Amino acid sequence: MEPVEFSFTLSEEQKKAKQKRVAALIKQPQIKQWLKQYDQTAAFVEAHSGRFQDYCDVMKKCEHCQGISFCRQPMTGTRMELRYDGILQNVLVPCHYQIEQQKLYAHEKQYRQCDMPQSYLCVDLAKLDLKEESGEYKGVVMQVLQTIMDEDSSKGLYLWGKPGAGKSYLAAGMCNYFAKKKRSVSFVNVPKLISDLKMMFQEPLAMEAKLASIRHVDVLVLDDIGGESVTSWSRDDILLPILDGRMEGKKLTIFTSNYRMQELKEKWALGNGKQMEPMAAERLLERISTLSTEIFVKGNSRRK
Repeated sequence: MEPVEFSFTLSEEQKKAKQKRVAALIKQPQIKQWLKQYDQTAAFVEAHSGRFQDYCDVMKKCEHCQGISFCRQPMTGTRMELRYDGILQNVLVPCHYQIEQQKLYAHEKQYRQCDMPQSYLCVDLAKLDLKEESGEYKGVVMQVLQTIMDEDSSKGLYLWGKPGAGKSYLAAGMCNYFAKKKRSVSFVNVPKLISDLKMMFQEPLAMEAKLASIRHVDVLVLDDIGGESVTSWSRDDILLPILDGRMEGKKLTIFTSNYRMQELKEKWALGNGKQMEPMAAERLLERISTLSTEIFVKGNSRRK
């Protein structure tokens, strides 16, 4: 069977329209740059004028772009680029804003669990603006910096204070520091952890895998400890083994709480409210005090 061949002849009007389009295309700065990069002539643009017109339309959407949130491309942060290696082809590539964002969040892959806002991944303790901060807060930041700089120490921090004072923010900054050092980290919200584990009663293997990850990760933040619903199960079967594992492995552990350690001890002693269990609370608190240094974070709420 003979192959079918198709041949199209442009009308004079179509030829003039194409010539006009090609003349406009070769004047475009991005086309001039493309021809120079790939050592091609205007004849190549004429032969593939439709492809080059599409390329110009794509590039025009990127003109005067102010960032990812202003992206006009179909797939945010990317654009279709025209490349030639003997075959003219379209290649989807990230824009420079996307590349910068990927660099900014590159350390996220070191997180085994991340119960914090996406924006907290950008917290850099070395770049905190402290000009308007109180002397007390600056003192806390200095203690935080001293802790992360002493890489031989496994003694973490217990940051407590009013809601919104900046405890979780500082703890996130510590996590980011170690993540950028290629250490495995987890930022675990304790109330969420307890709630999630309750939903996993029928999946004991998955529950144990989750807890093992928390016990063994290089750097752990237990955020909002004391904010969970206290039961003997959450206290003795969940938190106690986690802290035992952290102590045995000499792993850096950071806590944030709305309660000072003594208040936390009293809260845990109440258990589920049926009877006082001071020894169980004492066991837990003894491990926290071994793993961390208590620091009061003074300040009004930043959640405004």
